[in-house]
Amino acid sequence: MRKKSHISLAGYIVDNLHQQDLVKHKKAFYLGSILPDCKPTFLTTKHEFGTTFQKLKDDMTKLTIANDSNMNNKRAYWRNLGQVIHYIADYFTFPHNITYVGTLKDHCVYEKHLKFQLKEYIKSGEATKKISKFIRLESLEALFQFIEKTHKEYIKCKRCVLEDCEFIVNITLQVVNTLVYLFEKAINMKRFSFAA
Repeated sequence: MRKKSHISLAGYIVDNLHQQDLVKHKKAFYLGSILPDCKPTFLTTKHEFGTTFQKLKDDMTKLTIANDSNMNNKRAYWRNLGQVIHYIADYFTFPHNITYVGTLKDHCVYEKHLKFQLKEYIKSGEATKKISKFIRLESLEALFQFIEKTHKEYIKCKRCVLEDCEFIVNITLQVVNTLVYLFEKAINMKRFSFAA
């Protein structure tokens, strides 16, 4: 996805998650959502499921730990979560998958169309109409399995821009909701253990 697409998606998540900390640190979340495309590794590491998912699992794990770093530096927390969402969105962008056989030029043209379609999909309210019901996942392992299962479903056939919009919005909302839920659960467990 292009940077503007990642920004549109991040804005949609901020507007629909109803999370005060996220609203307060939305600029950090926006920055995180484009940061992977601004790093030198962008040229050497493809943002594909088979290439980066293992590292992303480690990054997601870190975001659910109730440690001083996550609890006291919310700006960094939301920036890091934005980076996770960047990769998740790319996994559900057709040219970032093994089923895509087009050229680099075709890839760029596809992402240009996606940029406009995603913006319209969000702005028109279609994204909100097609939001999947949030599934309460109680562990990171359940989240990882959910992402893997959804990605297997995604790559079963060639996708179009509109299908990408649906997958991207739904999977990223599910991932953010779950990671925030697991982080808050870890904080509550930590507080409970101190109180006991």
